[in-house]
Formats: sequence, structure tokens, C-alpha cells
Amino acid sequence: SLLLLLVQRDLGTASIFVFIFTIIIFLATGKRRVLLTTVLFLTLALVIGYFFIDIIRVRVDGWINPWDDPSGNSYQIVQSILAVANGGTIGRGPGLGSPLLVPVAISDFIFAAIAEESGLVGSLGLLIVIWLILARGLIVALRAADRFRRYLAAGIVTYFGIQSLLIIGGNLRLLPLTGVTLPFVSYGGSSLLTSYVALFLLLVISNLADNEPALLEDPRPYS
Repeated sequence: SLLLLLVQRDLGTASIFVFIFTIIIFLATGKRRVLLTTVLFLTLALVIGYFFIDIIRVRVDGWINPWDDPSGNSYQIVQSILAVANGGTIGRGPGLGSPLLVPVAISDFIFAAIAEESGLVGSLGLLIVIWLILARGLIVALRAADRFRRYLAAGIVTYFGIQSLLIIGGNLRLLPLTGVTLPFVSYGGSSLLTSYVALFLLLVISNLADNEPALLEDPRPYS
């Protein structure tokens, strides 16, 4: 599946798959070396991709110093940074921003548009809502009646969290751009459908939660 995504140059989805796989393996085994191996693998893939894949080189260069080509390959991230800066503390107001100046503002750069119109206050509010979804998802996972439901709920929470982290980090230039969408916020039929199906599974697991959830196999700290 990763090879198919790499051929299609869908690096954002490929990254999400790698992170979900890593977190699930870590939760199931409790071995920290799984996390270390993934970090080393992604670092190596990024270095190799930088020299051999043009799209990775463009995004890394735009992430490190977007001002080298502000009207070309780095136009998106530069406009995103300016939009976030224009938002200030309380924003310019609903409908008073200029999100169309940021390419693909309704999808890939939706967070920049929200930050411009609602400012720091609205951005923090959105982050709180995302955190509440993740926290409730983790509680559902801990209260699941068996290990399958627990790992499934944890995987869904990982999916929401990693995708949100990648898109918000990309909009703020904290991470390289990946081109993924923000769950429940970005425009797009397939994105919304996937997010709501995942949320539905969480609700099903929550409704089937047992008064005595499945015990952890090893209650000791992960090593």
C-alpha cells in the first residue's frame, strides 16, 4: 500500500499509514524500539527522497526557508504564514479575511483561513475541540471490552491526531507540507466520509463498553 501511495506521490497519506502502523505496534507490544525504528526510517526516507524525488525537495526547501522563492514553489506556505499573522489575537472577524489569497484554503490550508478570521482565540478553540475528541477517544479505548476494540479505538484516535498534527503543523511551518486534510473541518467528500465513519466506529465501541474493561496484559511502564 505504501508503494502505491509513493507512486501516486501521496506522501501525506503514506505518512499517516506509517504513523498509525507504528503506534498500533507500540501499543500491542509496548516496545519503545518500535518508535525509534520508525523515526530512523522516516529520517532516512526524508534524506533519500530529498535527493531523488523532486516534490520532497521542493517541500523541504519551502519548509526550511520559504522566503527563497516566495512567489514560486513556496507561495502556499508564505501566504499561509501571512494569513496567520494577519489574524492576530482575536482575528479579522467572520467573513472579513482573505482566505482566497492562500491556495486551496478550503482544504489543505483551512487552518490558516480560520486563524486569519478568528485569530489566536479561535485557533486555540479549534485545538481544544480536537483535543477533546482525542481525549474521549482514548477513554473509549481504555474502557473497551476486549483488546480488538481497544486497539481499533486507539488506531482511530491516532488517525485523527496524526492527520490534525500534520495539517496544522504544515500550515504553521512547523512541519513540511503533506497535503492532507483537517478532520471534520476541511472541504472534501472523501475526507468527511472517512472521518465520520471513523467517529461512528468510536461511538459503537463506546456503546459496547463493558463495566469491567479488558485488563492490560502488562501494567508495567512501556520499555
